[in-house]
Formats: sequence, C-alpha cells, structure tokens
Amino acid sequence: MESHKLVVRVEKLEAFLRFLSAAKTEIRFSSMPVESIVRRHGGGISFFSDIPDAASGENWAGAWNNAVEKRALDEGFSRRDVELLKGFGAGFGASDTDGQLSHCSLYADLTAAALNDAKEERNRKAKLYQMLGLFAGMAAAILLC
Repeated sequence: MESHKLVVRVEKLEAFLRFLSAAKTEIRFSSMPVESIVRRHGGGISFFSDIPDAASGENWAGAWNNAVEKRALDEGFSRRDVELLKGFGAGFGASDTDGQLSHCSLYADLTAAALNDAKEERNRKAKLYQMLGLFAGMAAAILLC
C-alpha cells in the first residue's frame, strides 16, 4: 500500500507539471481565463473538478485553496506538495501575461524539484515496502501452518 502511494505521488506531480506547461502555452497565446485553463488542461488531477466556475461568486484563490485542502492529500500529494499547490493557486491569474508566465515557470521548477525528490523516494523505499509485505505474508503463513 505504501509503495503504491509513492508511485501515485510521482504520477500526480507529473500530471501537475504537464498542466503547468499547457497553462504557460495557453497564457502565452490566448487570453483564456484561469478557470477555463484548469478545465481544459486539468486531466489527471481530480481535485481540479472541485473548483467552482467564476459564476459561483467565490474568488479564484479561495476556490483553489478549498479544493486543494479537501482533496489533494487523498489524491496522492504529500503535505509539502499541498503547500506547493496552494502557493501556485494564490498567484495564478493575479497578474499580467508576463507575470503569469513567470509564475508558471517558477512553479514548474519547484514541481520538477519535488518530482525528482518523489522519484528518489519511490526508488529508495518502494522495494523496501514490497519486501516487508512479502516477509509479513510469509511469517503469517508460517504461523498459521
């Protein structure tokens, strides 16, 4: 189970990195609102669907923060990843085009660093967790026989 969590975290960080890349492209070449960018390119991250549209009256940063708080940990992100996501949402859509491109680039770099850490952790711990599960199963079989 713990081994699976490590794999899921890597997948979710990769999905967020893909989202940031797509968002930078959309910001550069269109004037699409942030809600539309999230809806269009948010595949692979399910908490994006919890963010209400602008018509709901809730401000963007608050809606993003609430969605991250409710679902990001359950989705496979770590506590550090949740703080990263909150920081991104606080500044996304809050400045001009150049500011948004810089914001996305900054968070792409931070996400890439978190992704490298997640991959190292997965490579280091996944085999350990699998072996512990195997040995626990063998011990239970020996005790039951």
